[in-house]
This record gives sequence, structure tokens and C-alpha cells, in this order.
Amino acid sequence: MPDYLYARGQSVTFTTRRFTGPVWSGAFLITKLLPSGGEEPRYQIKRIEEAYSWVALESELTARSEGSQSTEL
Repeated sequence: MPDYLYARGQSVTFTTRRFTGPVWSGAFLITKLLPSGGEEPRYQIKRIEEAYSWVALESELTARSEGSQSTEL
């Protein structure tokens, strides 16, 4: 079981490059810690206004400070 850097309920910024496109970034809330499957830790993340969740690797996340909290979450 990997050590998780982030906790359930924590606000994070998700940043990733999809395929050969531009970098994408946004504010999310961690809703679940997922099994790594031998990789780095994975997380289920979600925006409150969205009906669906995303899966992110730990390397795609950064913690959001209290001053950077968004009303989007």
C-alpha cells in the first residue's frame, strides 16, 4: 500500500497534459484514495458542480493553500 501525500476531502489543483495538447489545470476535491496498482498513488477527484469524477495520479496534483481556495469547489 503506497503512502498518500493527500487526504480525502483535501482541495487540490489537478494539472495534466493530455496527449499532445496543451496543459490543462483546475481546482478539485479529493473524494477517494484509490489502490495504486503498482504505480504511484491514485486519487478520485471531483468538482462539486460536476456530476462525474476524475482519476488522477499523485504527480498530477498539488495542494491548494487556504488563500487559493475557489468557490468552484
